[in-house]
Amino acid sequence: MYIETEGIVIKAVKYSESDLILTILSRKFGKIGVYAKGARRVKSPMMSSTQPFALSMFSLTPTSGSFRLQRADLIKNYYRLSSVLDKYYYGSYFMEFCEKVLMENQTNIRLFDLLKEGLDILEYTANYRLLRIIFELKSLEYVGLKPEVLKCSNCGIIDLRASTMFSVSEGGLVCLDCSSQLKSLIKLDPSTVRLIKYIYENDITKSSEAKVSDILIAEARNLIDFYFKEHLGVLHLKSLEFLI
Repeated sequence: MYIETEGIVIKAVKYSESDLILTILSRKFGKIGVYAKGARRVKSPMMSSTQPFALSMFSLTPTSGSFRLQRADLIKNYYRLSSVLDKYYYGSYFMEFCEKVLMENQTNIRLFDLLKEGLDILEYTANYRLLRIIFELKSLEYVGLKPEVLKCSNCGIIDLRASTMFSVSEGGLVCLDCSSQLKSLIKLDPSTVRLIKYIYENDITKSSEAKVSDILIAEARNLIDFYFKEHLGVLHLKSLEFLI
């Protein structure tokens, strides 16, 4: 019995002269491993639909702990992002990030849609640094690690009284009372707090159209880097080396 799912190839590893082991972020099943027999053959009808950046409809047969590819029909190939190196690097980062933060066979439709929309936007935007921040903040929400910006992350009080003090260890903003008791706080610009709130209030497309200064992007970048180290650990993402 075959099962079908839309998916994006986020990794492809050579298995033999003609076969591939794919890592696919699928709509139905989350991150899955797929054995693609014959996909590397030049005349294979599955060649274009099994390359990284390929969005395809996959027909699969479940096997022990993974899947075997029976058919793949290409919907869209984002590989043309490679015509601009920065677009290629950022697209590679988005896919590698998803591959690292997701457990196998754990459905996450919102993260799948985020990756697809992120790659769509990457095709026409030049604001890569803002798009990366939006993608990361949305991803944190979809894997259950969303930073708290609407109430104190320590005591839960809703009235933050305009506090912009952020505790990475507590996972969000803290009120003025708690900020006097906690250590290692980051003081954010009020506009950075508003940017994070705006990103969480809107979808990735609308958020990516915002006009944001380089100073705010740099501050948000610094905060997210600290947040990742605290809550995700070191991910060892190879694509990070190439991001501007």
